[in-house]
Amino acid sequence: EPGPASLGTWPPLSPLLSPQCPKVSLGRHLEENTKLHLGLMGALVARQRQELVDLRREVEELAVGSEGVLIWKIADYGRKLQEARLRSNYESFSPPFYTHRYGYRLQVSVFLNGNGSGEGSHLSVYIRVLPGQYDNLLEWPFAYRVTFSLLDQSDPSLSKPQHITETFLPDPAWKNFQKPGTRRTSLDESLLGFGYPKFISHEDIKKRNYVRDNAVFIKASVEIPPKIIS
Repeated sequence: EPGPASLGTWPPLSPLLSPQCPKVSLGRHLEENTKLHLGLMGALVARQRQELVDLRREVEELAVGSEGVLIWKIADYGRKLQEARLRSNYESFSPPFYTHRYGYRLQVSVFLNGNGSGEGSHLSVYIRVLPGQYDNLLEWPFAYRVTFSLLDQSDPSLSKPQHITETFLPDPAWKNFQKPGTRRTSLDESLLGFGYPKFISHEDIKKRNYVRDNAVFIKASVEIPPKIIS
């Protein structure tokens, strides 16, 4: 008659055999794998960090503007002027900006206590061409009219603002406006800005409201022909 299988009919159990692996070899393998994975993770983190830095820079430059106009607020003017008086040739730099979409990348700098012939008596202002993403698509040298303004912050409802303004047209022979190289040393003349060492005297800047709420505004604009923009 049918019934439950007898335990006695099963083959005898044998112990499970496992491959032998020396502890030293296993430990070395784990250590090497750990180092490899840590190295890969470190490289990934470094690459992502650089991508974030590049993205942040691009966002900041787009926020500043890509229409050939920079309005740069220099806050805490009094302290920065005092610092410039204590440190010879102390230069402050604006955020970079573009002349137009896919255009030239520029940067303004000021010496609050003056530079060159204006040192100790004037505010000096300069502009320089920086390496940009689209340089290989552009015409060189840079040869477009640049205008600097120190903005009068007087209330326009009370009096007409009297901005301090200077304009120049770059000479194609000037090294400052040639196509910037990717490898430039501090002795390279193309690194030097071009502008006005005696833009406004320390006496004149106290007049009207060029300094208001301990801040000044520097405006730089570039005239780009419509055919270039299109």
